Amino acid sequence: MSTYNLRRFAQPDVLKHIQQDNLITFLKRYEDYLTGRDFSFDLDEDGELDFETLCQVLMNPSEAMDIEFVEALFFIQEMSDDEHFEELSEQAEANNIAVHEDSTAADLALALWLYDPELLKRPHAEVMILKPKSFMYFQSDQKSPDTFALPKPETMRTLEADMDTWFLNNKRGTGCRILPVSAEDEDKTYFLIRHGMPFKREGKIESGQSKTIFYRPEFHDVIVYDRANNELAVFNKSGAKKERTMYLDLFSQHLFGQAEYFPGAEKYTLQPLIDNGVDALACADIDGLEDIKLVEIQHQFLGPYNDKQTLRSNDVFASLESRDREFPNFGRLVSASFSVKFENAKRPRMVKVRTPNVANFDRKEDSHLIETWLRKRGFVNEQKEEEDSTQPVTHQESHDAVSIAAMA
Repeated sequence: MSTYNLRRFAQPDVLKHIQQDNLITFLKRYEDYLTGRDFSFDLDEDGELDFETLCQVLMNPSEAMDIEFVEALFFIQEMSDDEHFEELSEQAEANNIAVHEDSTAADLALALWLYDPELLKRPHAEVMILKPKSFMYFQSDQKSPDTFALPKPETMRTLEADMDTWFLNNKRGTGCRILPVSAEDEDKTYFLIRHGMPFKREGKIESGQSKTIFYRPEFHDVIVYDRANNELAVFNKSGAKKERTMYLDLFSQHLFGQAEYFPGAEKYTLQPLIDNGVDALACADIDGLEDIKLVEIQHQFLGPYNDKQTLRSNDVFASLESRDREFPNFGRLVSASFSVKFENAKRPRMVKVRTPNVANFDRKEDSHLIETWLRKRGFVNEQKEEEDSTQPVTHQESHDAVSIAAMA
């Protein structure tokens, strides 16, 4: 379970906005613990609970606190902000859960938990999928399938069992779970993987005494299958290469029926920056992008010292031109950062590409447009089946198109 931290949720103003009857029903499940911490369910003269004491109890849990209580509070807090209101409302309606017209997101989260905790756990898992912004990409060397359906539950259970074997052999325990989520608008399928990590030992103070606790941390990894490009994007929080290789091997076997379906070949190249200069940044042919600037490059040098040289600028190409300098062509170009201005965005957002397989986005929703741009400008090594059907666009044409659009 994630760290217990209720600073946002355990505030009187927040708790007062939850329908009190539902809140009392929920808290009564843990009455012994709460009353043992000097909280009373008696209402004051205004008909309200003692929210001040309740917040103090929730903010300062004791050893006697039921783990189910911790879990419930965690999920309710995570899903009780306004951005999840519509989704929670739809869940309540789909399950015929009666809610007041003036219900808040916290009301809905609590009502769903009281009805069935899984109704809150699943959308929370989907939120977790959106958090990682840095993935390693692995292309298949085979033709993209025409369709890709969500794997059947029995396929997922078999995949989990094989993963558990690897996790157990690598001191991460068993009990991994995979949640597949289809994003049809992106033609992608997301897989949220929950698993344990090696045991940790930490000291703690209990009743004034120094003691030791042992626990197994919980990690969430994300794997994304992109059907259109027939590739797998992997985010594994540990960063362990062996773990990443395991994901590639098992997903290849269980979902595509053959070993090494994703062989791990290099996806990204930064050669267009060397060959095409500023024209490699052209984006006029991609709806949704206004302007792209190169703001950082890093070169790596051969030798025993792992020497690297980084050049940062508000605009690398403009800076080089102003000083009558050529684009650096020494060492090996290993990473590049771009400042990308999206349509209707107030500020540019950062995108970083690191060869051979890593891309980092400020926002997950940026990935589709950036991926399209990277492919059109030649930053993605083509698969065997791909044919170059795009026409080159210059950076000047890109700026001309933006200017014309602004004048229209």
